[in-house]
Amino acid sequence: MTSWSTLLSKLTSSKPSLIYQLNLWQQEDSPPLALIQDHQFIGANSAALSYFQTQSDGFIQASPYDFSPRIQSSGRSSVEYTRQMIEQASKGDITEFNWHYISRQGTDLPTKVTLFPFKLDELNVLIAQFESKNRRSQTRTKASNGLDTLPKELMSLILEDNAEAVYITDSHHSILAVNKAMCRICGYSSEQLIGSKTDLINIDDHPLNVTAEYNKAIEDRGNWQGEVWKLRSDGSQFPAWKSCRKLTVEEQVYFVTIFSDISAKKQLESKLTEQAMFDSLTGLPNRFHLKKLLNQAIKQTEMRPNTLGAVMFLDLNGFKNINDCFGHATGDKVLQLVSARLEASCIENAEIARLGGDEFTLVVQNCTSRQEIEALSKQIMSLFDTPFEIDDQKLYLGTSIGISLFPEHSNHADKLLSLADTAMYSAKKSPSHLLFYDKKMHQEAEQKLHTLSELRHAHNLDQFKLAYQVIVNLECNSLIGVEALLRWQKPDGKVINACDFVPLLEETGLLITIGQWALQLACEQMLEWRNYSPDLKVCVNVSPMQLEHHDFVQQVTQSLQSSKLPAEALVLEITELALLRQPETVTKTLLALKALGVSIAIDDFGAGLSSLSKLGTLPIDSLKIDAGFAQRLSEPQGKELCQAMIQLAQALDISFVVEGVETLQQKEILEKMGKGFGQGFFFGHPEDATKFTLDNFSTDKTA
Repeated sequence: MTSWSTLLSKLTSSKPSLIYQLNLWQQEDSPPLALIQDHQFIGANSAALSYFQTQSDGFIQASPYDFSPRIQSSGRSSVEYTRQMIEQASKGDITEFNWHYISRQGTDLPTKVTLFPFKLDELNVLIAQFESKNRRSQTRTKASNGLDTLPKELMSLILEDNAEAVYITDSHHSILAVNKAMCRICGYSSEQLIGSKTDLINIDDHPLNVTAEYNKAIEDRGNWQGEVWKLRSDGSQFPAWKSCRKLTVEEQVYFVTIFSDISAKKQLESKLTEQAMFDSLTGLPNRFHLKKLLNQAIKQTEMRPNTLGAVMFLDLNGFKNINDCFGHATGDKVLQLVSARLEASCIENAEIARLGGDEFTLVVQNCTSRQEIEALSKQIMSLFDTPFEIDDQKLYLGTSIGISLFPEHSNHADKLLSLADTAMYSAKKSPSHLLFYDKKMHQEAEQKLHTLSELRHAHNLDQFKLAYQVIVNLECNSLIGVEALLRWQKPDGKVINACDFVPLLEETGLLITIGQWALQLACEQMLEWRNYSPDLKVCVNVSPMQLEHHDFVQQVTQSLQSSKLPAEALVLEITELALLRQPETVTKTLLALKALGVSIAIDDFGAGLSSLSKLGTLPIDSLKIDAGFAQRLSEPQGKELCQAMIQLAQALDISFVVEGVETLQQKEILEKMGKGFGQGFFFGHPEDATKFTLDNFSTDKTA
């Protein structure tokens, strides 16, 4: 492997400031530094390896996000944000950002990261400089203790009453003097010890390398310290920390040995090690312990060429809703019940671990085929068929499982965990919620990263547009409202519907900004259209993320004031999910919006899982019945379900809008069910503002 100094010497740059920085690193004691190429570490100095508490073979070829939690404290994905920063720096910019790393030993590392762009053999590389943000890691200068100025008689008394055991031997290892602590710790009197050989208290079965190290250190440096085992008078053994110094006085050789009983310390270390290896909530192995178990499983599988091993990455579907609705205390109880159910029903030769949050991992060995592993995975999924009962409340959860195989996919623990994690994210979107890793998933992840990059620039490039669809009175077909629909028009002319990119906007946090822009534009457009139809209203979709934002009411107020649109002309459409995530916060926000005069509608009603008992307590003005009900109006059961939705709206004394009306037959059936409104392709497709104006308000339009 190429040395660090050699790698530094090969780096080049056209920028004088970077060349100057490179020279500083080569001349001075440099901070922790690592070299990144193609999203992987290809080199690191000793300070970086020490910082991450790892060895070179565990660091080289690893990705920067392998030393990170999956989600940063900001809520961003570690993988995505790391790649974003690397791409930014690769364009030639020195890039700084704060990051949360986790060392190989599980230590939290709040870090300031600086990326410097260089060239290595004409290829783009980055130097990553790591600066600890832990303010507690500070050293203090020790003052002189002054012992060297004290009289020898006083020093003799100090040694005699020292809490640590002290004994002095000659060159033949005969004990010449001992202190009180020596007698107390070893259980001998001073008469028994003085004149005896050190074999009385020493154990000779130390590893040969320790004995050789001791002898060499005494010979070369005249002193040695380390951990040893000692004997008591009753034959019991105990661990001790020993310090030995060789002295020559008046041509006589003496050995001064000091040691302390560290039994209590070792017990504490064992306890702390256990705490560091196991999850405190569930008692399962944690990420650090899991990697050890996985490495052992990989080695054992290598010894059995005809067997397969698997890493199963489990994520709980619906857990976030439980946390939001019932609180973290209930969420913790659910996690404990899940771990207990996994342990009680776990398959043979499997290790279970909790990586954090609602993520669990299983390591399975000695399998003969993919089919066997898939059957085991389905067995795990069946554990979630039965609800979890907490405080007389039945809570339903599902799970998505991503699987990586060893040795088929990799023989490296970190890589296997990463691939299983990737497969799990794909599994969450699949009907079966169970997928093995394949290369297409990596390509999809790359495509997602590319799409996210495009989305970040789309707003500045004016690629987001609003399309408008009519809402009509079912009785007379008169226009009563307009729904503003977000669209993404890409440079190639392709138009992307909101459902295909809004989740990505939520993931990146861009939805707050884009949502505010859409609200402002819709209000301004509606003010213009109310010149043609004074009672017209505009409906704007609001995501749960927007609704939970602390400034959302102020954003709505600002849009109404700047556009001069009356509040009664604005209808905000929320989803049923928004009512479930943070019910208290959402209710407070809805009441504040109602106080402004804004109307509230529940969008896609009937497609979610909202509690009907809560509907009457919320400030709701309208139900927008999901398009799926209109599509089933030709079926007797579908007609009855739609009628039930309409009757519910009538019972609550609120209006209703049936979405997805596409045929005259559907419109006529709905018209007979009660006075209400309709929306769908039968009445009109979404159009841009100019075409919508021409089609609906043009003075040249014939009846």
